[in-house]
Amino acid sequence: MTTLVKILVTAFLSLFLASCNMNFNGIQGEGEVIRKEKTIDKAFTGVKASKGLDVILIKSDDAKVIVEANENLHQHIEVYVENNTLYVTSDKNIYRADEKNVFVSYKSLNKIASSSGASISSEATVVERNLTLKASSGSDIELSVRAETLQSSVSSGAHIELSGQANRHDAKASSGADIKSRDMESLIASATASSGSSIKIHAKQEFRGKASSGADINYYGNPEKIDEVENSGGNVRRN
Repeated sequence: MTTLVKILVTAFLSLFLASCNMNFNGIQGEGEVIRKEKTIDKAFTGVKASKGLDVILIKSDDAKVIVEANENLHQHIEVYVENNTLYVTSDKNIYRADEKNVFVSYKSLNKIASSSGASISSEATVVERNLTLKASSGSDIELSVRAETLQSSVSSGAHIELSGQANRHDAKASSGADIKSRDMESLIASATASSGSSIKIHAKQEFRGKASSGADINYYGNPEKIDEVENSGGNVRRN
């Protein structure tokens, strides 16, 4: 068995076992879907979602959090601020629910992260000077972004899909994860992909790509300056 196959099998088994654990040790949504506001007593500049919750970002002058979920789930959904990051999680795995949405109103963000099957989206374009996105463990981030510098990274079967504009976009993917940012126009872009992952990225002026261990990188935008590196079955392709 090749190293790449071993990595992909391990990633699949990890996600499968996590799913099984969620079913056996989790909780199911019951009762009516209701909305409640969670008290936030500290400012935050980052958001991290986990445990399969669906986070919707809303730009606002007032930071607040509203949970929309089945009645019995509200006592399990936890929202708190630590080290300038708003954590959205649950003390139990929620494996089925009519709704499990968490609406996060924010003033400014510099970091957005998801893990453990959670998802993060936004009602409007996220406009920030510098922004870091990170998704892992089968989670998902889908955003429209306008930024000077953007860093995105995915691992363990996670997914990031982006549109918008940035002066610079640095993307990294590993372990079967993928970044789809063809519609994220950037002047300068770099992409590093490994272990069966994939990246689609857009660069107008400069592009640097490195793919290894069966990973794929596709770049768009006809950049003038190009640096491509392929190792161990990796592929970097111009489209």
